[in-house]
Amino acid sequence: MSDENTEMMTENMETQMETQNPQEAQLDLSSPEAKQLVESMVQEQLSQMKDNMNKMAKQRDEAMRKAVELEESAKAAKLEKLEAEGKTSEALQMKLDEAMARAETLSKINTELTRDHSVDRVLGGLDFRNQVAKDMARQQVIAQLKQDAEGAWVHATGASISDFVQSFSKDEENAFLFKPKQSSGAAAMQQAGANKDGSGKLDKPITELSFQDYLRSAPGPGGNDFGF
Repeated sequence: MSDENTEMMTENMETQMETQNPQEAQLDLSSPEAKQLVESMVQEQLSQMKDNMNKMAKQRDEAMRKAVELEESAKAAKLEKLEAEGKTSEALQMKLDEAMARAETLSKINTELTRDHSVDRVLGGLDFRNQVAKDMARQQVIAQLKQDAEGAWVHATGASISDFVQSFSKDEENAFLFKPKQSSGAAAMQQAGANKDGSGKLDKPITELSFQDYLRSAPGPGGNDFGF
């Protein structure tokens, strides 16, 4: 996920939290209500980002379709002209070039399908929040792959797809894509004591916290119960 998208999602979540009334601002972050609030906010942001990506993909596909149609029409007109002028050898060469281009395109598609299959196989071992989150991760991973000297797909750094995906899944900036992990009892109690007063609630209201502090203030792996 890009820094711009991460910042946008963070700002939107902070804005939503700031609009909560005083009673909600004192909400215990370990409560089911707090967990449901954060989960709802994350799901909403994921949905909006997915919609935006679908719109951009649709616009791209439509532009490509029109470009292909124009190119095909131009080639057909040129071939017809060559044949009409009796330039048989040039017409045959053009047909040969076209056939070779199509073969190359099919080879490229086959190679990309192999890449996508490898990525899907590795991503299948991770516990994503939902299909939207998985699709987002898939696009980010594929965008950073390249073929090595032997034609195998690897990360731009040379790391294998498996190693890169593991690193990707452990990156805190991508934590929102995965389901929250269950917190261990001892770690949760220790973290809770460090962030809450004797009443079991935060020392200050949510409206005075940054989004990152809000997420870190609850117990669990990575600083909270929500898996962020």
